[in-house]
Amino acid sequence: MTIYLDNMAATPVDPRVAERHRASMTDNPANAHSSEHSLGVDAKKAIDKASSVLISALGCDDSEITFTPGASAALWLAVEDVIGRVVGRPARIAATETEHPALLGALRRAERDGRVTLAMIAVDEHGAPRIDAVEQALSRGADLLCTMSANNEIGTITDIPLVAAVARHHGVRHLVDASQSAGRIEMSGVLDADLVVVSGAKAYGPRRAGALLGKLSGHAAQLAHEVFGSPDAPAAVALAYAMSLRASEREVDERRLAAMRDALQLHLVDAVPGLRVNGSPFARLAGSLHVSTPHLPGEAVVARLWGQVALSTGAACQSGVPGSSHVLSAMALPEWAQEGAVRIGIGRFNTEDEVAQAGELIAAALNAATPVRRHA
Repeated sequence: MTIYLDNMAATPVDPRVAERHRASMTDNPANAHSSEHSLGVDAKKAIDKASSVLISALGCDDSEITFTPGASAALWLAVEDVIGRVVGRPARIAATETEHPALLGALRRAERDGRVTLAMIAVDEHGAPRIDAVEQALSRGADLLCTMSANNEIGTITDIPLVAAVARHHGVRHLVDASQSAGRIEMSGVLDADLVVVSGAKAYGPRRAGALLGKLSGHAAQLAHEVFGSPDAPAAVALAYAMSLRASEREVDERRLAAMRDALQLHLVDAVPGLRVNGSPFARLAGSLHVSTPHLPGEAVVARLWGQVALSTGAACQSGVPGSSHVLSAMALPEWAQEGAVRIGIGRFNTEDEVAQAGELIAAALNAATPVRRHA
């Protein structure tokens, strides 16, 4: 049986969430926009209740919620929101160089169409935004600042309150991609942002369920209706339930994941000469371990582990795309470290025994009898 350690790409669906989703699909058969009969009204009530549950689970005081078919859709909608707020010129958007490819893709498409001007913000060696670079970008004028609460490749957690203070000083709206962090870390400092994106796929919830928290422009609200269609009540119910479970179980789970991660890291560092651990050593998601081997490419490591351990070389949406990860390039990692990178994600359904077993297999895969290249 393959040991699943790719929880940064997607978490397994919690069986309790799957059952709640199934029940909601039969309990809410109607379209939530069908206000002409009671079942349609019931479906709308289910969505309203899911909004309340999600707000409570995340720790918001209050927020408008737009349920979306995944986090990527929510990120696109956030870009359209700022475009709709600007009249007579392109929207000015500043984003860190390590943002998720879904957001960067939406921004670059809009830039090619002349709808936005884009300023990229440099990051430090751990992948966190450089505050001086944020200050510089916003001082030149911006309508929206885009940051990640936690990076999807290396797991580095951004000091969002510090970044948000700069955004407030310049009067700039702030979008936070909390896809990786919602359900994994305490969110109070994140939720002060104008727009926050959360994902079910990273919180043991439904794959194609996301939400955008915050007040939308009329332009964005209309687009959400036209593009996404009627809201999916069962998906909203399942997403909210998944986040409520994370709220009650997160602290215990994440402490256990951090212990397993640290034990695995110690084993790999001892077993693989020259191994490099990437990302912040202090502010990091509990289940995240990103390493680089000097002995062979990351793709070869993943191939060696086929059918034994499931892990990856980077973002799932970039799988098969040639070239180095944009995250590792932005961090200015040495070429060998970019080429030899492997992403490991431990989740709540992993056990200590299987992580220890995986550690032996991963260590063997990261090593090579004869190095295939030199490195600095």
